[in-house]
Amino acid sequence: MIVQHLTVGGLRTYGADPLEVDLAPLTLLFGQNSAGKSTLCSILPILQQTAQHPETLSLTGPMAGGSAFRSAIHDHDLNLPLTLGLGWKGTDHTVRSAAAEYRWDPDTARAKRNHLILGTDSDYRTVSGSPAQFTADEAALVSKFAVEFRDVLDRSFHLGPMRARPDRTTSLSGIGDNYVGPAGELMTELLATRPELLTQVNRWCDELELGYRVKVLSPTSEDILATAGDFTVLALEDTRVEPPLLVSPTAVGYGIGQLLPVITQCCIDSDGIVIIEQPEVHLHPKLQAAVGDLLVDTVTEGRNQLLLETHSEHLILRLLRRVREGVLNVDDLAILYVDLHEDGAAFIQRLELDRSGELVDGWPGGFFEERLTEVLPGLGVDR
Repeated sequence: MIVQHLTVGGLRTYGADPLEVDLAPLTLLFGQNSAGKSTLCSILPILQQTAQHPETLSLTGPMAGGSAFRSAIHDHDLNLPLTLGLGWKGTDHTVRSAAAEYRWDPDTARAKRNHLILGTDSDYRTVSGSPAQFTADEAALVSKFAVEFRDVLDRSFHLGPMRARPDRTTSLSGIGDNYVGPAGELMTELLATRPELLTQVNRWCDELELGYRVKVLSPTSEDILATAGDFTVLALEDTRVEPPLLVSPTAVGYGIGQLLPVITQCCIDSDGIVIIEQPEVHLHPKLQAAVGDLLVDTVTEGRNQLLLETHSEHLILRLLRRVREGVLNVDDLAILYVDLHEDGAAFIQRLELDRSGELVDGWPGGFFEERLTEVLPGLGVDR
């Protein structure tokens, strides 16, 4: 596991007092809309973006989705601090953490770093001011933490809730990577340049019974290559008919296009953390449940740590079933419920699981009661 916890304070629904959110190899976020699930998913992208110029918080670029500080700070109060950070296990197996507190500077109209909080299992230290003001000891400490901190960020991959529909043709840049992109826009090039990855993706297309396999076609005309440069054509092979028929990715259901980047990213062995918002979007219930097996395989085979935002009861129930069957260790699964206090500040409750894959205290706040409401309205849960 690469990330032990995330630290957040003052960002959107989260109050100014920082929270440490412990993660497992497979962590699920669920709860009411606008409670703060997507905010947790945005922490690592914001830190990635800010790492380029760490003394100034960057919220407006492509990684973080774009937001002005006044919109992002809790209660829109420019006097509050905003704190972001993470904890990780270092190369010497020591758990380290780093968090930065930012405050609004009206003179520069920027959120400037006020201080760093650096810690290990047994000791924490606050470093204030700009790098020019650090003592020699402080500079050495910050440098030591920064190397590992950036390594964690370099191995963090975020997939947003709406993935781009695969294009039929894609120009090849020749730049290899382990990331399909925040909207899956780089998936085709990865599959075209990594045949072993394409094999793994198609194995999961079969496992999930999609009825399609991915084909990457190379142009054969020298005239085309001479005028258009290197490019590839993505097609889907409809395996429900005999012989299988090649079709355009735009000719199949929207859900397939949404799922393929998820499958691809989960199949990449990057030894990092993959953050996926709504992996189940546009999928029918049976397939939502089956995606749970892809997630289990990803963490049990050690390819990646996963942090997922989901609204899918079917997916969660599949994971609980795999715990019950002994396929997934109960300690490798964390289910976090995100909701709001009466004052509008977010809180996070980790649901306790037993070894049989049952929730010890049930679903909080009547979550997932809708099925009973619709089927058995006389039981007193109708609204």
